Amino acid sequence: MSEVEQTNCQDLFEIAVINSRPKNDRSFDWLGFDPKNVKDKDDLPPYLVFGPLDLGTLVINGEGWYAQWTNPKQKAKIVINWRRDTGVYTLSQIWLGEEGSACEESDKNSFPQVIASLYKDGFPANWDEKAKVYFEKKYQISWLSASDTQPCYFGLPDGVFRVLCFPVMIKNIRHAQQILAHISEEGLKYGFFALAQLTPQKIYYEVGVAPDWTRDAGLLLTQSIGETGLIPSELPTNETVHGKEYVALSREVMMLQVNIPFADLEDMLERLEATPMPIEKTDQVPLRRDLVPVVVPQSMSEVTQSFTVQDPEQGINVVTACMKLENPFDVLIRKNSARQLEELEKFSDDMLDKLEKATSEEQVATEKKD
Repeated sequence: MSEVEQTNCQDLFEIAVINSRPKNDRSFDWLGFDPKNVKDKDDLPPYLVFGPLDLGTLVINGEGWYAQWTNPKQKAKIVINWRRDTGVYTLSQIWLGEEGSACEESDKNSFPQVIASLYKDGFPANWDEKAKVYFEKKYQISWLSASDTQPCYFGLPDGVFRVLCFPVMIKNIRHAQQILAHISEEGLKYGFFALAQLTPQKIYYEVGVAPDWTRDAGLLLTQSIGETGLIPSELPTNETVHGKEYVALSREVMMLQVNIPFADLEDMLERLEATPMPIEKTDQVPLRRDLVPVVVPQSMSEVTQSFTVQDPEQGINVVTACMKLENPFDVLIRKNSARQLEELEKFSDDMLDKLEKATSEEQVATEKKD
């Protein structure tokens, strides 16, 4: 067991970074909603999934009502029609101009249950495919689609979330927290939350394709330590996978996980791209694959123990563990993150100081021997 694993991981290596709530008033009595009582706009949700209630589309009459909640920039909307004579809702949704799921539900069901029925068969597969092409073409990220067996969690009013993940050096977590806090103060219409969690990784550097320095064990370890603030749990090894030779590095990193509504992911990426965070457009200098952010479904850890991102051009394959929280987020957010970060930084400094001392002693011993 590594030195990191022997530490109190529950408190030190699982940190709630931020819990950002929208600045605008989106309060609504979801459970108390009755479609029969809709008389004007104030009786409907002010915001739903993609955006605010579009008053230009609102129709209320004796037959029922029809409403859209829209985001013109994303060519996105959710549409709900309720008929008084049948007591049936008809729902549909569009993102980037492409239809997603649609359904009909009885008004005997609660309103949250009715809206969530749009995702009863999971996240729309065509949206996942479109999102992968759209976001990977625009940003240096990897998009991992949901599997058919993956649960799809839906919340009101923001809908389905995706998780933006990337490794962050221990001393940079505090800066990342400040950046996210600044974004939170920019009057976002949506909520988001983030945590940093110790996560095992195994990185495969293909011999002859990956950068030459990755074949030098000392340089590889030094680079990893500088990028993570942690000492890898093992020395690099030479491995053969499917007939190809690799230098493999097993390590632990603090993974920043930013949970963002799918409907607002583009807005968040635009904001992060303007900061020192590793969100880069595809026309910028390429990031090394083991540093490239990955977007995953929120329920990834429930269906797999790890995910793999491959880059044949760079010759780098990254296997990242899917970690479940030891503590619920609502418990983590009540902890003193400033104290946690201070202790984590001290742990990293102490560990690196011991490594430097041991290295210096080894060099002195070698010089005496010579």
